[in-house]
Amino acid sequence: MAEKDLAEKYLESFSDVFADIYNVLLFQKEVLLEEGLEAGPTEGIYKAEENNLRNQFRDTAKLYKHGLYKVASFGIENESVIDKNMPIRIMGYDYAVYRAQIDCGEERKYPAITIVLNFSDIEWKSPNALLDILDVSPELRPYVNDYKIFVFNIAFLPEKIRKAFKSDFKIVADFFSEKRLGRYNPKEHPEAIRHVEAVLNLLRVFTNDETYVKIEKTVAERAKAGEVITMCTFAEEMTNKGIEIGEAQGIKIGEAQGIRIGEARGIAREKISVARNLLDLLTDDVIAEKVGLELATVKELREETK
Repeated sequence: MAEKDLAEKYLESFSDVFADIYNVLLFQKEVLLEEGLEAGPTEGIYKAEENNLRNQFRDTAKLYKHGLYKVASFGIENESVIDKNMPIRIMGYDYAVYRAQIDCGEERKYPAITIVLNFSDIEWKSPNALLDILDVSPELRPYVNDYKIFVFNIAFLPEKIRKAFKSDFKIVADFFSEKRLGRYNPKEHPEAIRHVEAVLNLLRVFTNDETYVKIEKTVAERAKAGEVITMCTFAEEMTNKGIEIGEAQGIKIGEAQGIRIGEARGIAREKISVARNLLDLLTDDVIAEKVGLELATVKELREETK
């Protein structure tokens, strides 16, 4: 879970990505400009009921400034599971922003806004407000202040919304959405990746595929040489690395069992190894084409993995 948080925060730390997320998902028009954002505090200090000081950490926070004036504090919280206490957590994060303004003697108070990005394959339908989690009698309900939160299900974003992204977050949103549907194909996503390391690392932790680590150096060298990096680049390097790993495994198995390198068993193990490394990135038909396996074999391998 910690690795996922770090990967998400790394990508969101780039102001072009952060502004894009807010403009597309919350405002649905261009409100935030990349150049107006600066890193904000992610640690808040508050006093608990027993008068002890406590701290709380949020995922990503940025201040939006117009000239010398702070316009607002914007935050993003990333979730991989549905948290029923999220409205209370968001209240705490926003309160910390307001409390800091009071403690610093800020004359011009600015608002705190926080959104939640749900990266899981389960759609977050509730809770979306404080009253969703409180056990309140009908007599008291009119007098309880509600606190609404804004949650966006990344894997369920419709194509129309995903197309509105201008940053690397489009690549991420497309991957999560189409992977959930079992039809992701990198050939259909030719967009250039700007923050290559951040995108690659995020995909690694969410697919739990360490092949991404093995291709990082090669991809970085291709980017440094001026090549435009896309999801097809990732797929190509993963295939090459998978073949390299598969060959090594085939050689080892062949030597251990006295089988000549290149015989059917070694080659079969090689291809299975490659295909297994690509299951989280490509569709079955693309894997079969790239690796040279029968489509039925790839489908059996996917079912076995499940």
